[in-house]
Amino acid sequence: MATDRFTADSVAEIHPPVADRPARIVRRPVESPAMSVRAAVSISACAVLAICGGCGPRSEDAAPPHPDWIIKSRVAFYEADAKTVRPAPKEPLRLWVPYVVGDIYGAPNAGELAPVALQPDLSFTINLNVRYLRLADALVPTEFSQRWMSIEPKAARVARVSPFVLPQDGIAPVGLCEWLDTDTSTRLLLIYLDRPARIRGEIVHEGRNLRFDIDAEEAGYVWVSQPQGSGVYRAVSQPAHLKLAVMPNL
Repeated sequence: MATDRFTADSVAEIHPPVADRPARIVRRPVESPAMSVRAAVSISACAVLAICGGCGPRSEDAAPPHPDWIIKSRVAFYEADAKTVRPAPKEPLRLWVPYVVGDIYGAPNAGELAPVALQPDLSFTINLNVRYLRLADALVPTEFSQRWMSIEPKAARVARVSPFVLPQDGIAPVGLCEWLDTDTSTRLLLIYLDRPARIRGEIVHEGRNLRFDIDAEEAGYVWVSQPQGSGVYRAVSQPAHLKLAVMPNL
């Protein structure tokens, strides 16, 4: 029986060396100089945008800003009735605007979001849009010190803007500060709620019947009227004429 024997020559006849094969011709699209320039410019522009977007500082301000979160007001000094004007101290003063978080009442337990400059004529502007995103980190679960008060939903978080007027080089407040609607002599609270919420509560104290009936339809700052006798704490519009009244310390 005959057997075929493959030698190197016979293998070469079946599979010729690669060098002996005809070369494949790869056709590449031809770009004009104008096309190359446009491509380079496009790539460079994309790179610049990517760098700027990735390296630029992230804004902490509210976006879009809320025009009604910009408060232009003035410090004014009153007697305890919040109606009788008294002279302002002659010493230089400053404004400090910290927050009470987790409650409406009590001492501030969170710092101010941004410094507020008090002008020589005692005017000032508070822009609550500035560094607004920092407020979320400062908020804590709501736990009212007044046990007869409640909030719904329970997960809603509350804070109060609590301004103080201080000596320029001191830390002792020069009086008790209250927001005041000078058209009606109504004292106000400025609170913040992080979501739509309701604050409820009712108590009879020292012959006064006080009730909380505050509704917020969205997250944000809310002006709340403070009755001086019996009455209801409720959300109101920002007054047209607003002052930060400083009254004698109790």
